Formats: sequence, C-alpha cells, structure tokens
Amino acid sequence: MAISMVKFELSESPSQEQLSELTNRFEAFIRQRIPNLPPQSKDKIFIVRAVNRSEHLVGGILANCYWNGLEIDTLWVGDSERGKGIGSSLVNQAESFGIENGAVVSFLKTVEAKGFYEKLGYEVYGVLEDRPIGTVIYHMKKRLRQKP
Repeated sequence: MAISMVKFELSESPSQEQLSELTNRFEAFIRQRIPNLPPQSKDKIFIVRAVNRSEHLVGGILANCYWNGLEIDTLWVGDSERGKGIGSSLVNQAESFGIENGAVVSFLKTVEAKGFYEKLGYEVYGVLEDRPIGTVIYHMKKRLRQKP
C-alpha cells in the first residue's frame, strides 16, 4: 500500500489540542458504528478505601464504570493486612457498585495476583509477556450478570 503525500510526526509531548483532536475524531468514528454508546463523560471513576481504627489506609481499590463494564485499575492491600479478606471485600464492593451502575462484566490486568482473582471467579482472556522483560501480564474478566 502506497502512502503518498503524508508526513508522519512523532510528539513526545503532545499538546492538549493535539490530544483532543485525535480522541474526538476517534470518538466520532466509534459513534458512527455504535450510536448508543454512552459518552466518556459518563465514566464513574471511584475508589473504595479500607482504613484501620486509627484511620490509616490499609487497602484500597481504584476502578471505573463505563460502557456497561467495570474496569479494576488498582488494588492494593498493605503487607500486614494481607490474608484477612480485605482484598476480596474491596473487589466485592467494587463489583457491587459496578452492577448498580450497569456493569455486566468486570475486567483487569495483573502481574502477581492471578490466583487471587481466579478465586474470585475471574478468568484469563489474554496474556502479554515481557512487559517489563521477564514478567507476564494477565488480562482477566468476570461476568457480573447477564446482558440486560
């Protein structure tokens, strides 16, 4: 395939205008194919925090509900609190919030916690090796409920 009269520009520090132009054009393209897709402004980014009696953070989860899905971004539990059910409770609360907000699937990526998520009903749907070198990233999913 010949590319004529096209110049390619790589920018390590793209301007807000450049970012907006590209994302707006992509969104318009997607909306042509999926007209009822909710806008990204409808994303519901949320956290659930686990704090001890002294109000110190001992665990937390950062997630986002959008496009009928729950994306778990970050789950952390302090070393001294692991094995006490805090991580499972955080995931369960995030999933409940997701369901209340229309999520039918939950998805995430993990390097070290594959077994933990499998115990919660997640399954691997993709594997990415060597990012970073010597590691494996597992992409995992779980159906929260049937499609509406």
